[in-house]
Amino acid sequence: MGFKRMITYAVKDILGDAKFELIRHNDLAQEGLKKYGKLFEDTAESPRNILTCCPHHGNLGDHAIALAERRVLRRGQRPLLSFDGDTTSLLLCLQRYSSMEDTIYLHGGGNMGTLYRNEEEYRLYLISAMRKNRIILFPQTMSFGDTEDDHRFLRHTQHVYGAHPDLHLFAREQVTYERMKAAYPDNDVQLVPDIVLSVSGEDNADFTTRQGILLCMRNDVERSMGNDSHQRLEGLARDLGMDCRYTDTTVPAQDPISQEEGERLVHRKWDEFRSARLVITDRLHGMIFSAVTGTPCVALNNSNGKVGFEYEWLKDVPYVMFASTVDEVPELARQVLQVMNPQFPSDWFASQFAPLLAMIK
Repeated sequence: MGFKRMITYAVKDILGDAKFELIRHNDLAQEGLKKYGKLFEDTAESPRNILTCCPHHGNLGDHAIALAERRVLRRGQRPLLSFDGDTTSLLLCLQRYSSMEDTIYLHGGGNMGTLYRNEEEYRLYLISAMRKNRIILFPQTMSFGDTEDDHRFLRHTQHVYGAHPDLHLFAREQVTYERMKAAYPDNDVQLVPDIVLSVSGEDNADFTTRQGILLCMRNDVERSMGNDSHQRLEGLARDLGMDCRYTDTTVPAQDPISQEEGERLVHRKWDEFRSARLVITDRLHGMIFSAVTGTPCVALNNSNGKVGFEYEWLKDVPYVMFASTVDEVPELARQVLQVMNPQFPSDWFASQFAPLLAMIK
């Protein structure tokens, strides 16, 4: 770890991440004050639910998470404000317009830790700035690296998280739950599924019209399978006498994707999943999209194991199975293909979110 980064950590520990960021990028915060100030002014008469850190990139899993988060928050009585991107732009707005009764929600997903460090830093700005507000982290997967700098960054997050008296962390699988409990003993930590599993009413396709196999495979830093494995999966489709086509839960995005466009793309992707007779995927939200749309699925792990961790919530859903290796896929595919007219157990999943829903006003 370089000397400059060591000094940066030390200064942040003293000043707080929010103050440090405002010193460095006050111009962005001023722009945000102009851009978002009226939204806060228009909702000043009531305590608000403020959802932050939403995506504007091309990962539709993250956009589905944000869609599900907004659905859940709209069940409450409060006005909802939802913001994406760098939270620096919110800092002055929150300082000027927020009340102690507002609740800050941090977007969930799989970016807690060092693999997607910018996203973690966006959370730290808000946790540092909003010590008097309740803050709730939607279900996350936690993954820190093992370098000296990774360890130092973890200790810094422990300093920031631990100093907040009303911070509530939700893990979306057991491994992360245990990691959170160990890393953040001074914070409330609870376990619920990925928030997309709170979605209901999407398993409504005519099962007799489904056709072919959808291969939804990673091609990024979390990829764990090579092209030879993909070719074997294509061979499986031929053996089953079914056409196969590739898809992904990411889309190219040169420009930021708005919340409205993100939701439209998610619904279109769900339509694509509903059209398939079988999905084979190593993407977490490939598995979850299959589940909520009632689509038979065989899931494989990604590089950090989060698909397998989350499968624990789905292990009793008969049309979704998990393969430890590519060799297991053919037999499991035949098993899930025998499940006719699968229905997503939305009532059961709704009960699993009780600890989170109890905190939403």
